[in-house]
Amino acid sequence: MNRGENMKKYDGSNEESSQDIASQESAEGLVDIGEISKKYKIESSTRSLKGWWAGGILVFCVAVSLFHLYTAGYKLLPAMQQRPLHIGMILFLAFIFYPMTKKASKKFRPGIADVVLALAGIISAWYLAFNYTQIALRGGWSTPQDTIMGIIFCLVLLEATRRVIGWALPILSAIFLVYLFVGPMMPDLLSHGGFSYQRVVDHMYFSTEGIFGVAVGVAATYVFLFILFGAFLSKSGTTELFTNLALAVAGHKPGGPAKVGVIASGLMGTIQGSSAANVASTGMFTIPLMKHVGFKPHFAAAVEAVASCGGQFLPPVMGASAFIMAEYLGVSYFYVALGALVPALIYYAAVYIQLHLHAVKLGLNGVNKNRLPNTIGVLKSHGHMLIPLVMLIGLLVLNFTPLFAALMSIFAVVICSMFRKATRMSVKDIVEALEMGAKSAIGISIACAVVGFIIGTVSLSGVGMVITNQLVQIGENNLLLTLSIAAISSLVLSFGLPTPSVYIVTATMIAPALVKLGVPPLAAHLFCYYWGGISAITPPVALAVYVGCGIAGTEKMVKAGFTAMKLGIAAYLVPFLFVYRPILIVEKGVSWVDLVYTIFLAVAAVVIMAVISEKFLFKGLSWFKFILLCIALICLIHPLFITDLIGFTVLLFVFISQWLKRDQLQIGKMFEAV
Repeated sequence: MNRGENMKKYDGSNEESSQDIASQESAEGLVDIGEISKKYKIESSTRSLKGWWAGGILVFCVAVSLFHLYTAGYKLLPAMQQRPLHIGMILFLAFIFYPMTKKASKKFRPGIADVVLALAGIISAWYLAFNYTQIALRGGWSTPQDTIMGIIFCLVLLEATRRVIGWALPILSAIFLVYLFVGPMMPDLLSHGGFSYQRVVDHMYFSTEGIFGVAVGVAATYVFLFILFGAFLSKSGTTELFTNLALAVAGHKPGGPAKVGVIASGLMGTIQGSSAANVASTGMFTIPLMKHVGFKPHFAAAVEAVASCGGQFLPPVMGASAFIMAEYLGVSYFYVALGALVPALIYYAAVYIQLHLHAVKLGLNGVNKNRLPNTIGVLKSHGHMLIPLVMLIGLLVLNFTPLFAALMSIFAVVICSMFRKATRMSVKDIVEALEMGAKSAIGISIACAVVGFIIGTVSLSGVGMVITNQLVQIGENNLLLTLSIAAISSLVLSFGLPTPSVYIVTATMIAPALVKLGVPPLAAHLFCYYWGGISAITPPVALAVYVGCGIAGTEKMVKAGFTAMKLGIAAYLVPFLFVYRPILIVEKGVSWVDLVYTIFLAVAAVVIMAVISEKFLFKGLSWFKFILLCIALICLIHPLFITDLIGFTVLLFVFISQWLKRDQLQIGKMFEAV
């Protein structure tokens, strides 16, 4: 989470009824999310510009978005021009919007230092873009002037990262940079000959193996276009479509508001680039609803955080990491998205089932169906806004590039919005969407750029191979042990980092060790990505949980964090499931019979996860049956027919025995989950 995604505090009565919330309907009979949003006071450390600064930066943001649309649709520039131009504009915006200190955010215009750094960032980046041809003709040899510009750029980038993301990533990057200079003094295992400052600057600034590598290349093309696509969807009312569909489908079921949070956050997560941002956008509606049907504030915050975290695993955007993963693996984006789909759906199934069990156990009802939108009515008024999403998926399935698919889908949003007055985008809406896209890209682009220091260090020093070999040796060729070490390493490395950085760091340092042990490359990368992504719900960092706590108005952040871990148990176990059963990531040539069989077993496994976590199935679960289900879960993860048979038999035994002792008053509610 960047510093601009701070907690939101509820600015209304904590006892407002769910009927009051549900009664705020638009002319089409839908819940008006905009009206509900006004009940929240948004606290942000980003600068709110006013006066001519606001107008000038609005024009600049629109120009940034139009530049990316132009290069995507008409003329894509060479890598070492497109990438520095992109980062230069992003750095300029970073220093204008993100002040040096939190106290300075109260000012409505940037200070002199901010302007100087903004100009230094854009000039030092654009210097490379406009002089790269001459540098290449010199055979890559840099002049003293080139080196000075490179040093300025690196320092400015670190400061911009501190402002936008916080201290964690700049400190980690600085440690890796220092390692390049102190290599001769390191122990034998990590020692190297050392590098001069000019060699380091040249590698980081002038090559595609440093800052301007694959990550920035993806951020400057695919990611920016998909962020812009999300901005246009938001301005066209698609957020209301997602939320009202979720309300219509699940709002009346036991614990309905929690299920609404799962569905709405999952849908929003498909186009969001951040777990914390997802919580901030959907949590302001779902968390109050959860509280008013009986969920405790810390539990409501945890539910929203877990649901939003899952959005990072669900295609098409996957927190902007799907595109980076495709580039690293050298495969098509569609291959990555298809492989990630089934595990993500399993994750959401596990969360949904667990919430249902929790609600039935506590006797929590949903919202009165008469107070909720009607599915048909929602689709009549806003259903046409699903066309751009269908078009996006269709173009990707037909093997069009993600860049072309995103570009065409953006145009489709504008055209489809004209079909109904409720969604029609005005010129003002289009301009605001272009501005929102540029501003939303700041955090992801900065993260992708600064991680270049880590990637550059690994490629220059060769330390990545050392780490891979050590992981394999420590694991002693034992897959489970190596996976456990990789999981913990990925989690620790990801604390405090945004989603793209999480993936890049783990893919560079952890995934190769798993591939070396025979894990399919996509499964290895997704394993590290999952374990990196769950830092958003894992204490002590748990950034998504803290945002949810701010909305819920609770100070029980630690309790909320551990509750999120319990609710999100699938995120910790599903990666092991698809590593041992790689058929779940839909590898090429897979038999559909085998796939259906494996998905069936995976669903059985997530049911067990939910029952174990809640210790409830029709009625309370005894410790004996709890232990039996733990054994069954292990059996279902292990890919042998005999273990499958044992695991499913145990589940069937527990299910039947609990059914025979069921509470007749609750039995009907148990099957309302679907």
